[in-house]
Amino acid sequence: MKHFSLFLLRSCWLLALLLSATQYAGAQPTGCTRPDPSGNPATNGLYAEYYAGYFNDDQSFFTSNPADLVRIDAQLNFPTTGSWGNLVPPAQNTNADPQQFSARYRGSLYVPVAGSYTFYLTSDDASYMWLDAASQALPAQTAQALIDNGGGHGPLERSATVFLSAGLHSVLIHYGEDLYGNTLTWEWESAAAGIARQLVPSANLCTAIQNVLQVPQGISYAPSTAGVAAGAAVSSPVPTVNDGGQPITAFAIANAGSLPAGISIDAATGVLTAAATVPSGVYVVAVALTNASGTSTFGSVFTFDIAPPPPSGCTGLDPGGAAPARGLYGEYYAGYFANDHGFFQANTPGLRRVDALVNFTGTPSWGGIVPPAGGSAADPDEFSVRLRGSLYAPVTGSYTFYLTSDDASFLWLGNAALDAPAQTARAAINNGGLHAARTDSVTVFLTAGLHNVLIHYGEDGGGNVLTLEWKSEAAGLARQPVPAAALCSVVQPQRQPPTALNYAPGSASTVNGRAVSSATPTVSSPLPVAGFALLRPASLPAGISINATTGVLTAAATVPEGRYDVGVAVYNAEGALEQPLAFLFVVTPPPPVGCSGTDPSGQLVAAGLYGEYYAGYFDDLPNNQAFFKLNSPAFARIDPQLNFGAPGSWGDVAPPALGSNADPDRFSARYRGSVYVATAGNYTFHLTSDDASYLWLDDAALASPPALPTALIDNGTGHPPRTISGTVFLPAGLHNLLIHYGEYNGGNVLTLEWESPDAGVARQLLPTTLLCSAVQAARGPLPITLLSFRARPLGRQVELQWETAQEINNDHFELERSTDGRSYTVVGETPGAGNSTTLRRYRYLDARPRPGLSYYRLRQIDKDGTNTVSEPVAVRLGADEGAAPVVTVHPNPNGGQFTVALKQAATADTRLELLDVHGRVVQQLQLVPGSWEQQVQTKLPRGVYLLRLTTPEGRGTSKVVIE
Repeated sequence: MKHFSLFLLRSCWLLALLLSATQYAGAQPTGCTRPDPSGNPATNGLYAEYYAGYFNDDQSFFTSNPADLVRIDAQLNFPTTGSWGNLVPPAQNTNADPQQFSARYRGSLYVPVAGSYTFYLTSDDASYMWLDAASQALPAQTAQALIDNGGGHGPLERSATVFLSAGLHSVLIHYGEDLYGNTLTWEWESAAAGIARQLVPSANLCTAIQNVLQVPQGISYAPSTAGVAAGAAVSSPVPTVNDGGQPITAFAIANAGSLPAGISIDAATGVLTAAATVPSGVYVVAVALTNASGTSTFGSVFTFDIAPPPPSGCTGLDPGGAAPARGLYGEYYAGYFANDHGFFQANTPGLRRVDALVNFTGTPSWGGIVPPAGGSAADPDEFSVRLRGSLYAPVTGSYTFYLTSDDASFLWLGNAALDAPAQTARAAINNGGLHAARTDSVTVFLTAGLHNVLIHYGEDGGGNVLTLEWKSEAAGLARQPVPAAALCSVVQPQRQPPTALNYAPGSASTVNGRAVSSATPTVSSPLPVAGFALLRPASLPAGISINATTGVLTAAATVPEGRYDVGVAVYNAEGALEQPLAFLFVVTPPPPVGCSGTDPSGQLVAAGLYGEYYAGYFDDLPNNQAFFKLNSPAFARIDPQLNFGAPGSWGDVAPPALGSNADPDRFSARYRGSVYVATAGNYTFHLTSDDASYLWLDDAALASPPALPTALIDNGTGHPPRTISGTVFLPAGLHNLLIHYGEYNGGNVLTLEWESPDAGVARQLLPTTLLCSAVQAARGPLPITLLSFRARPLGRQVELQWETAQEINNDHFELERSTDGRSYTVVGETPGAGNSTTLRRYRYLDARPRPGLSYYRLRQIDKDGTNTVSEPVAVRLGADEGAAPVVTVHPNPNGGQFTVALKQAATADTRLELLDVHGRVVQQLQLVPGSWEQQVQTKLPRGVYLLRLTTPEGRGTSKVVIE
């Protein structure tokens, strides 16, 4: 039943519209010949104007605001919320229930015979009705209304009876809807005319206003706003006037009492003027026009926008040639610039204005920019904006800027804002691309005074947000939109800030509890240096400071352990140069036992290695290890560990590296110092790099250049990340350490780890606490001079040979063997020569070698127990020189659980696989090194499989049947 009622209601409304259309086609009332208020020929009905907002019984509302919708309404017959037709916008909510709107209905009423007429005006909320002369007063006077149905209320009927002569009578009706119901009907009745109560018919209505009094009908100024900085006078243009058919005898300001002294009007021409004495503010002027028939008042016809004085130093002309003003000079273009900054030079703006704030927080906040923008004033689309001028920083210090936009926006500051076209790479903030509202920020150091600013913004579709905010602890500014008081519409000339800042050396290391300072920096500046300041001091620990006059940096004794990249700004009278990574403080824990003296640069020792960084890749050059002797490092620093496991982990190395700090390329590094060994034993070092790296220990690390054959680890040539290991016996104490590293391009990994089962050290990075930045003195001659050490197959045996040129206090040699290159066992022993300075040759036969690949090394042991270990050598016994791998399975057949028996113990590189009848690997089995048997459990389906054993000396197979 509800749906049927709705259908009936809509049908009645459509029928009413149809009848209205029929009435339009009928004859006009007698005498309805004048044009309607828009200048069009008169027709049946009333001239209707609809406005956004509720007029709230203020009759001047209709002369102070523009109508958003104009149409002809055949009758005033809106009995229900959904009977108004299409009113949204300007009304809010929906067409089925429009809210927050007002309406003015004008025209004339044809009275067929003289006599008394009763009018009924029903509304929810306020409505008023005027006739004849009272209907033409501007604004209409509430006291002269024939019917006053004002105020907010539900459906309420008011009526009045009046004697009217036959003919046309001017009529005016005001109506406003606040919330909820929106009813408006206008009815009449007259016994004299034989009219029963009914809606006033369209046939008796005329859209033309009858010229009873001929009072002034309107006034407009184009443009309707004048802006000027305080201290300058400004005037309006001559207005356009609808004088009602009689000349205007006087113009006057209707709201003079609410305006400051200095705002005046020429009584003869209507030109408005704001004198230079008018204080800053926005002033809306109402004007009264008088002719022989009377006076009409029109509100909000002109606005003076008197801006406060621009910031200090804001002089000259803006890009449009106008006097300086608060705000930025804005140019608005049709189309989306799509991150192409040349767009703004290649196209002509469709609108130019000064924007006091860059604070467009939503679609309606842009004001009148359609065109050049597409869409509507409520939601502009497909436009771009360039905002230029300068920004006043009240004090010298750090400022953080926040640029929020939907879609693309960019911010340039200082000289970068003068590039034409602007360069993306020099943007302080790059918030480009298509995206929803998003905020990017940047922190910069600004000197007190004006700095150029440039903003590019583009809106493709959807939201259109653009805001510029700032904050500064130095200036006491909480985060807020950059105020108009800090913006100047004039672009400043190019400035000459300092051009270079350099600390040499670029780092300083110290031990926790000991203060350290940098050297005085060198600065290049076209003007005298005014001072130095830390960048982002909040990111540094307390105790790191700068001398504002000399630029010397200091880390106090209280600074905790860590690496601290220090940013420094140096400035002169025209601006600042920011050096985000100007200096590095390394505060380490106390160095290891015995680490004393100075590092290679002459500074006191610290925990870590002394690192030197060079431009270029050393390993492709002839005599590559001499590269570090023949070239000078770009900078040096203390590196607490060699733990560069990712491209962006190096810190500030570009330059000398090419690329960026996030991915540096084409550089080399040398690390020197020593490592403390607490417990004597075998130590395995693992050097991982991409590309070349080398490691030397003890006296081999002191050679300049070092000899490649003496390197413990050779991980040279260009390659992806790769680990090479080397094992050496180290007595307790400090041992020199030298590492060469080079990065060509691509990845740039370098890590140094060690382990020692003898000393109970699990594999780990060399800890900072065991590294010393000082190079130790030579350890003296080795107990022996080993000329060669070789291994070769000899039948089913392995022959080991070695030669010595010198032996000092040599007790004996031990021969050690390994199948994995890591774990070694002693397989034999040979006496040494004690003391010898002649060439001596030694030979040993391993009668029971392991088949496949084996590693051998020679351990020399002094009479006092001190020993050294040679580099390992490898030898492989072929299938005919050793036992072929054999594998057996039991039980067989089985239900998926069986035992694998090996002829020899598994090595680390032994592989066991199950294959199906097509030779495909269906399961890989993990063997425990050193095991002779392996328990296997599988969930493979029933069938015949092949078990394949792969060892360094070959392959063996066995059939497996699973039932």
